[in-house]
Amino acid sequence: MPEPPATNTAAQGTETATREEFAPFPPWPTVSTMAMVLCLVAIFVWRTFFAAWVNLLPDECSYWAWSRRLDWSYFDNSGMVAYLIRLSTELFGKSVPFSVRFPFLILSGLSAFLLYSTSVNLCGHRGRALLAVVALNVTPLALLGGTAAIHDNALVFFWTACLWAASRFVRNGEKFWFYIMGAAAGLAIQSKYTGVLILPSIFLFLLWNRPYRGWLFHKEPWLGALIAALFAVPILWWNVVHDWASLYHVLLIGTGPPNAVAQILDGLGYHLAQFLLVSPLFYLLLVVCVVAMLARSFRRPRPEDTLLLSFSLPLLLFGVMAFKGHVEANWAFMGYGSAVVLTVEWVSNAWMNRSKGVRRVFGPGFCKWAVVVAVVPVIVVVLHAWIGLLPAGIEKRLDKADRIIWETRGWGGLGKHIAALARESDVIAADSYQLCALLEFNIPGNPAVRYLAPWKRPTQFDVWEPSFDNLAGKTVLFVSWRPLKPSDKVLTTIYENFSKVEELPDYEVMYHDTAIRRVYISRGYGFNPFSPRRLTPRSLFYSDR
Repeated sequence: MPEPPATNTAAQGTETATREEFAPFPPWPTVSTMAMVLCLVAIFVWRTFFAAWVNLLPDECSYWAWSRRLDWSYFDNSGMVAYLIRLSTELFGKSVPFSVRFPFLILSGLSAFLLYSTSVNLCGHRGRALLAVVALNVTPLALLGGTAAIHDNALVFFWTACLWAASRFVRNGEKFWFYIMGAAAGLAIQSKYTGVLILPSIFLFLLWNRPYRGWLFHKEPWLGALIAALFAVPILWWNVVHDWASLYHVLLIGTGPPNAVAQILDGLGYHLAQFLLVSPLFYLLLVVCVVAMLARSFRRPRPEDTLLLSFSLPLLLFGVMAFKGHVEANWAFMGYGSAVVLTVEWVSNAWMNRSKGVRRVFGPGFCKWAVVVAVVPVIVVVLHAWIGLLPAGIEKRLDKADRIIWETRGWGGLGKHIAALARESDVIAADSYQLCALLEFNIPGNPAVRYLAPWKRPTQFDVWEPSFDNLAGKTVLFVSWRPLKPSDKVLTTIYENFSKVEELPDYEVMYHDTAIRRVYISRGYGFNPFSPRRLTPRSLFYSDR
């Protein structure tokens, strides 16, 4: 068994970080540096405005609903997002958009700092490190979603924290960094299931570089992995208690189309989504850089490059998997930070080495247009959400297809409308888990809302209330996207489970003084979960098994 390396080096028998590899820092500050700092400050101000003034989106309301009912894990994913929201709303003493998003606003700033520090640790150039942070934060996915109360923002922070700890290990070789990496990896898994990819990323880095392979025979990496596994115990416990329903749910989501043509189209759709979320020119540059660095690193691996490539593993993995099974557009987001650092270094070094091909294609003009192509669509999205850029007639035909208007308009008004109709004895219910969560957040007083639907699709609300029996004889204020009508051959409803149904005034979502969609409200009396059809507890496996 090889001896552990000395504490001042991460490689066995060699020095991986020489003075030549870590170039001296340029003067600080400079005009261009100050411009980049001001850009990051402006982005943080924008995120603060978004956090405070934009009402919670449907997914954010769902995770806020989780935070009201803390658990070891949840049907859809692990629970870090709920824990952070609960901590923040308890500190603020109320649930408003800013208190829900506040933890993710802070994490966005910390993620930027850790990515900057990672770049300095590995590449030794503060200016390029700032450029990498700016480049990542001007992409549409960062500008529009960087402070949203969603799993991905917690995952990005802990993923970046693990990358930062790994960069410190490469810089000074101190073995205790494996324990920091393990804790960060465990918290990433607690943030989202895809956080488990940190562990193979670290293993790939150690295996890739000959001077580091000896670490695989020492206890520190494995103890770090054990620390990460301990953070996953609550998730495993929840799944054991619930017959692995969450794992079944995730695997079902990842099931791709049944034939090859549909799989190819689904894969192309995934990459088209990356083009739009990262912006076309940035995405093109990232792909070219990663391919070029992979080719070079297989021949002449450098620890700095292979570490960044290893932590970009989700981009390659999900990019390929998209053509075999269904992959959600946001599953690979945590891999972009390391890829951006790598890309900035690749382009900068190519310029210093006077590489004609790179200088010709990816010159200043390309970079300027890349920023324009990234930022202008964000401005259009914000303006459309704020004032509405499309005529009302077109918007009404688009309906849910226009996610910008669908997810940002009408929820606060709907909550007030329901509050005005509700009686003290009413049980408020809806037939969509997102609608349940939206109602809970937006109705004054935040009452509990029941998920009440006859179809088999399970949700987290079924974990909280698996039976309808406790609603027997109750009066239900029922909210739905469709009017509550008697069942027919096409659609089964709960209409017949009431002794009487009273239609109440609909809620209209207004857009340029035109109603573009309706939410239907009914009051059902004497709910009977036993007749004429038995509404049994919904299976968490999308079936009656």
